[in-house]
Amino acid sequence: MVGLSAIYFSISMVGGIIYSFGYAMEISSNMLPEIMFWVRFQHLGIWVVTPAWLLFSLCMTGKEKFITPRRIAVLSIISAFFFMSALTLGRGNLFHLNPRINTTDTFSTFIYDRGLIAWLGLVYISICLAGSTILFSFKMFRAAPAFRKQAAIFLMGSLIPWIGMIVYVLGLTPYNLDASPISMILSGLILSFGFLRLRLFDIVPLARDVIFESMNDGVLVIDTHNQIIDFNPHLLEMLPGIPSTPVGFSALDALAAYPALLEMIKDSTFQSVEFSVDIADSVYHYRSTPSLLRDWRKKEAGKIIVIHDYTQMKQLLEQLEELATRDSLTEIYNRRHFNKLAAEELYRLQRYGGLMSLIMMDIDYFKRINDTYGHAAGDAALRAVVKVCEEALRQSDIMARYGGEEFIFLLPQTDSTAALNTAHRLLTAIQNLHIEYEGHSFVVEASFGVASVVSPSNIHLDEILYCVDKALYKAKKSGRNQVCVCDS
Repeated sequence: MVGLSAIYFSISMVGGIIYSFGYAMEISSNMLPEIMFWVRFQHLGIWVVTPAWLLFSLCMTGKEKFITPRRIAVLSIISAFFFMSALTLGRGNLFHLNPRINTTDTFSTFIYDRGLIAWLGLVYISICLAGSTILFSFKMFRAAPAFRKQAAIFLMGSLIPWIGMIVYVLGLTPYNLDASPISMILSGLILSFGFLRLRLFDIVPLARDVIFESMNDGVLVIDTHNQIIDFNPHLLEMLPGIPSTPVGFSALDALAAYPALLEMIKDSTFQSVEFSVDIADSVYHYRSTPSLLRDWRKKEAGKIIVIHDYTQMKQLLEQLEELATRDSLTEIYNRRHFNKLAAEELYRLQRYGGLMSLIMMDIDYFKRINDTYGHAAGDAALRAVVKVCEEALRQSDIMARYGGEEFIFLLPQTDSTAALNTAHRLLTAIQNLHIEYEGHSFVVEASFGVASVVSPSNIHLDEILYCVDKALYKAKKSGRNQVCVCDS
């Protein structure tokens, strides 16, 4: 038991013990002064139990926000007022009018006439107990099935003393005995059963509904033996295939279809994991984070596993990554990403052997197109060139915009002869391209440089790029609109 709920519960139980002990001493006494002493003693417990149980009920049903210092002070002042009134027994008798002993029944009992203060005290006790009863009633009907027993136990803890008080006030108890202490003892026995058998304060309090039911994340609570103790409904939506009521199941069995979660549960380092789930032809991406759960003795009591749906975030990250790797105008790879892919391909060749070729292309006299027809026409020309080049390449080939009107091609597992043929195919495709833009028709030309490497050992990507750039420069110096091969 931790927190304010444990404090309020302990106070109410101590008050119940004082009340029951005082009444036991009252009915065992024969002299009026002695009886009045124990009656006054009882009232210490009565006016402690009343507010403490109400505060405990608010805590256990997730209504802690209603517990404020001002309200606690109001409850304390009201209880203190009735307690001080009860202490006037034998002197002013503000609470107990005309106190006396009834000797006509089998048992000699203390009786008195109830004045205004006594009736107000009964109303106050009834309001507190009724409030607790209503709180636990709502909790019992709204709680998850696995926790209705817990709510029912606390409901009985509120209802039984209230019924006992009503029965006594109506004079329905035999021999005019006060049923309230007896009902408190019965209530205590029921709560003790709940502590031992239903684990009322273990891992998950009744207030779990306040958090679990409103969370968009899936939540799973397991004990130290990996047995499922609690879950929230959203978990069932996120993880198809697990039991509809998994409480009591082994998490290792219930989550058998999710190996990433199983590894996380077994891992003592509490590392987060990411995994994907196919639901109704859609892929959802989840990130799961475990947290250690400790009991009131600071010992490990289990784990809380939170599963967060970050599908939208992952899709957004993928879109951002795509934007970061693509040229915004032509929608092909940009220079930075091409260099990354080329470096990876070169590393693979150096490790496993093979060959690759690079082709660098530059559109001839591109500035003349911009100056004559406008920059929008130049943009249209770039997009048209990219389109015909993509149609002339293999699916495994990679094309990127390397500069303003400069493009580069990576041809995996391609020797110099095949690369030269590809470059001529690209040259022919561009020569046959006629661009139409806002009533203007024009053609473009391009120069190409080709470089190839076979089973590179210590060669660096910059060296290959330098070689293919030199071949392109040679094509431009030789009259443009042609293909040249790197000769070194």
